[in-house]
Amino acid sequence: MTTKNRETPTSGGYTQRFERRPEFELWGSLVKDVVDAGGVRQRTVDDLKIFKISDVFAGNDEIFIGFGKPNAYLVVPDGQGGYQKFAGKSLRRAPSRIEDTRGFVQSGVLVRLKNLPQGAAEALRQAMLVHNNVKFWTCVNAILHVMSTAGFTSPTKPLTKRYMPYSFMHDILHAGIMYEGQPVEFEIIRTTPEPLQRYASQVVRAELLTFCRHADRSLQGAAKKNRLAAFVYGLTAKPLTYFSGGGKVVAPKAPVAPALPEGVDYAGGIDVRVTGASMLVAFMRQFWGPHAFFEASQRRVDVNSFLQENLRPFPNPKPNLVTRLKKALLFSPLVVRGIRALLATEYLSVGERRECDIYDMLRTDSDKAPNKYNLVITDESISVARISVRAKVVDWILAKHVLMSGYHPRVRFAGEIWKDEEGVIHLNRNSGTYQPSEEQLQAAAAFLRAIFPNLKVVVDDNL
Repeated sequence: MTTKNRETPTSGGYTQRFERRPEFELWGSLVKDVVDAGGVRQRTVDDLKIFKISDVFAGNDEIFIGFGKPNAYLVVPDGQGGYQKFAGKSLRRAPSRIEDTRGFVQSGVLVRLKNLPQGAAEALRQAMLVHNNVKFWTCVNAILHVMSTAGFTSPTKPLTKRYMPYSFMHDILHAGIMYEGQPVEFEIIRTTPEPLQRYASQVVRAELLTFCRHADRSLQGAAKKNRLAAFVYGLTAKPLTYFSGGGKVVAPKAPVAPALPEGVDYAGGIDVRVTGASMLVAFMRQFWGPHAFFEASQRRVDVNSFLQENLRPFPNPKPNLVTRLKKALLFSPLVVRGIRALLATEYLSVGERRECDIYDMLRTDSDKAPNKYNLVITDESISVARISVRAKVVDWILAKHVLMSGYHPRVRFAGEIWKDEEGVIHLNRNSGTYQPSEEQLQAAAAFLRAIFPNLKVVVDDNL
């Protein structure tokens, strides 16, 4: 068995190890695979967050589209070992420019175009020359003129007719893009700590406030010369920063567990689904975080060979007052059905995955960045929900075991699961609702080891 990482400079094209998982886009649409590079070091230049390209990509031959807030740009190899960027100015304020990136670009969401035919980079460089020093109404329209001239097309709408960054981002995520009539492979990379859904909402807010932002910059310059302008600028600066999604990012940078070895025949046949939410909940996720239930089902291993007994919710015959309130009011069957009607309106398929993919989907847990999940095993599936997302009270409500199970009549186990910084999967029986025994904990661990034979699953019972 080789010990090489799955993502190495020679295989994946990345400088370092990144986890990847499904994420929601604005209004709840699912992006099945997002490379999470949110822990990459970011630097601040003026009001922009930038990152070093070599902190993400190992080579110097990448072609990618970057989406900032809300400016978009196109990066292409310059043919001399570096990168050049094509960017425009919105509202025709200044002509487009070809710039030397000097190894840095704006942080945000990247669309990495893969396996393009030889000559695509040169075609893009020539198209950049055609549209250099030309004024465009938006930055994304500028780069799309370049891509159109180079031979790229969209299955839905002419590229040169697109003007808004989020609209194009959404279209490429769900409809794809073509080059010389053939579909282009691409990867989505998030270099911001913000979840994709929240970041997309900030892009839209920034689009809507484009005129205000440019007026604010003009006023900022005037404020240095005029007291009245300085007073007006002081009144508008903070509200504009708030509504445009400014301020500090509160998400801590989490470590990343080591990659699993290459050359291993990882067990597959694991169907993964994730809950889709109502429009109201999709909107609220921008504030309280992307709560969702991930569900995996498989037929290789029979749960009845490990866990036979059905667990009852709130089994204590003499519950305390808090438990009685939970059972009769806070998490009664009626309330749970109502919450699930909004939180889990449907299940969206992620597709069939292998155990190494499931390993990658689990965020790495650490003291600095807690990433534990509640776990529910029924006779049909395994469900997980992240415990610490953003707002503690909302996290506590929306990750409850009974909410995850929906009062399923055949719950076999409930507890917590997490992946540590060494890649070890931990399991405990911390569930006040179902209260499994230590014996059932050991049986659940054996069940997971049978499904994931190449992962290290350990019992971490601290009750």
